[in-house]
Amino acid sequence: MIKLRPFRAWRPVPDKAHLVASRSYVSYTEEKMQEKLVGNPFSFLHVIHPDHGKTEHLSRQQRFANVRRKWSEFVGEGWYLRDELDCLYLYEQSKKGSLSRGIIAAVSVGDYRAGKIKVHEQTLQQREELFKEYLNTTGINAEPVLLAAPGAHELDTAMDGIWHARPTYDFSTTDMVRHRVWAVSEPRIIAAVQKQFAQIDALYIADGHHRLASSARLAESTGAFAEAPKAWSLAFIVPQEHLHIHNFDRAVTSLGGMDTDEFLKALSQVGQLDPMDKAPLTQPPHGFVYVCTRKGWFTLALPEPDASATAADKLDASVLSGSVLGPVLGIHDLRTDSHVKFIPGTQGVAELERIVKSGEAAAAFNLRPVSFAELKAVADSGGTMPPKSTYIEPKLRSGLTVYSLE
Repeated sequence: MIKLRPFRAWRPVPDKAHLVASRSYVSYTEEKMQEKLVGNPFSFLHVIHPDHGKTEHLSRQQRFANVRRKWSEFVGEGWYLRDELDCLYLYEQSKKGSLSRGIIAAVSVGDYRAGKIKVHEQTLQQREELFKEYLNTTGINAEPVLLAAPGAHELDTAMDGIWHARPTYDFSTTDMVRHRVWAVSEPRIIAAVQKQFAQIDALYIADGHHRLASSARLAESTGAFAEAPKAWSLAFIVPQEHLHIHNFDRAVTSLGGMDTDEFLKALSQVGQLDPMDKAPLTQPPHGFVYVCTRKGWFTLALPEPDASATAADKLDASVLSGSVLGPVLGIHDLRTDSHVKFIPGTQGVAELERIVKSGEAAAAFNLRPVSFAELKAVADSGGTMPPKSTYIEPKLRSGLTVYSLE
């Protein structure tokens, strides 16, 4: 049974929604960040980074206090208004060939602590504490955790009529994504959606492990419970069929002292290695990776995992690390080794070919995407995936629905 809570969101006024909502700040280069801050006074990036480029002399608490100050300025300017009634927010992202629909609501940190919201990634205590302090000082949560609802359910049925109604927001962004939002305050519809969630045994974190862990830490440190705002976390929940999981490819900048011929010989001792006529047009099958080298593309058959291997150890990314990256290339810690780069699968194999041909990388490995069934199996078993195993869409916008913690 999953508890779902409607809330009164702070939302940008309709004529500024397309200007306010921003991509996650980590997706911007320093140059692009500065360009956005200079060119768009309404961007929520001004709230997240009010002191951009001027933080050296500021303590953590001072930086967070300035976020709160800037947020108050946005509200004071009238760029944000708060809904009068508790709402669930239906959110849709669409672009060519892709559609994601789901519900923005508050989820209970109690469900998270009870294992009803399942994880597949380890979190760092230092980052949990950092974001906990951020939430406590700013008093707002503006970036939803992305959760997936598995299996058969009737969420789409419960919300079916709403998708055809006039949306509260309807705008497109420069990355060619169309965004539509519906604010739903009708008690009958909210009750129907909550009833469906009450029949779901568990949700699965797709993106935002540290954010949810930090929300739980905040609740515990402040003694929040029951209906207290700090006992809940902002979330965007999608049915599993609306979650788009892409691969995260690996590129290496060194072959560990080998030249390309020596590297290919070493790979042939790992598994069957076959040359390809050209760059692959489809994803590799399970148990194989495509390898881009300065002498062309190859198909590598990965070793079969042991029968006793965990769900996480059976992932192609894990087998690649255990059979190639570690023993052949000496890359044993993907989190810290500077010789490995991670390339989102959305960039395609052309990007892998480009960085190898240009000399930015010595070789690259194209992996098949992890399936939701594999993600679920890892989470259900209490395991953790290798770093950068999945690149998941939709990518949410910051500042579109702001949850007040006060």
